[in-house]
Amino acid sequence: MPVGSGSHRYERVQGWPQLPADIYLGWIGSVGVDSRGRVYCFCRGTHPMVVFDADGRVVDTWGDDLLNHAHGVYVDADEHLWLTDRYAHVVWVTTTEGRVVRRIGYPNFTSADGGHFNHPTNTHLGADGSIYVSDGYGDTRCHRFAPSGQLLNSWGEPGTGPGQFDLPHGIWALSDDRILVADRENHRIQIFDPEGVYMDEWTGFRQPSDFYVDEDAGVIYLAEVGGRVSILDLAGQTITSWEDPGDGGATFSAPHGIWVDAEGAIYMGEVQRDDALYKFQPIG
Repeated sequence: MPVGSGSHRYERVQGWPQLPADIYLGWIGSVGVDSRGRVYCFCRGTHPMVVFDADGRVVDTWGDDLLNHAHGVYVDADEHLWLTDRYAHVVWVTTTEGRVVRRIGYPNFTSADGGHFNHPTNTHLGADGSIYVSDGYGDTRCHRFAPSGQLLNSWGEPGTGPGQFDLPHGIWALSDDRILVADRENHRIQIFDPEGVYMDEWTGFRQPSDFYVDEDAGVIYLAEVGGRVSILDLAGQTITSWEDPGDGGATFSAPHGIWVDAEGAIYMGEVQRDDALYKFQPIG
């Protein structure tokens, strides 16, 4: 049964992924896709990184001796993976084969110990190379770094008012310098400028968790931990949403990470349920 509506209709690809008997994904922090169509599942199971081809076959695993607690994935234009490692309090930058090329933060040092982060959640790069990190579980704020890694500014504090957060969980920098922050437990998306100045907010979501934005198509793909996947326009209006994979099975448990490939297929991974990795193919 299709999910979505209008020009945004999809069907779940059955039998995707194809997991060998010796690999399980556990809870899935997030997912990203490179230009070859390889899917990088940053997860909390047998291996922290499990790589699939577009058909769902496992083609690689790595990170066992490096990665601590899978949370966020961002794939940049140079095919580097920006992996937000919550328990290590670090953003690792790796090649697609898992070789570390840089990091942001200090492994196992929280902000209280002189590090940058305290249980960070997600990372995104702006058009000018600025690095944005949502630092949600411990410090309840967001950060902007220069391309060199120098910290430029931080913003946010606990609360429900404008510019305050209750678990900033996802972050995405638009080309018009609007910075979207998924303020998860406040059930809203807040919008800031690069200096962290509050601009606006969009409300009515179910614990928004992670974004993928296609600015050319004018859409925002949103994973909501409260059991929903939504597609928004760039003004924050909901185009369509769905609460189950459309195969007659159980509703979603907790959509946590989302990405879209060059063909328009949506990949989504859940927490609070093991091995819940989905591929939704566009119809039409």
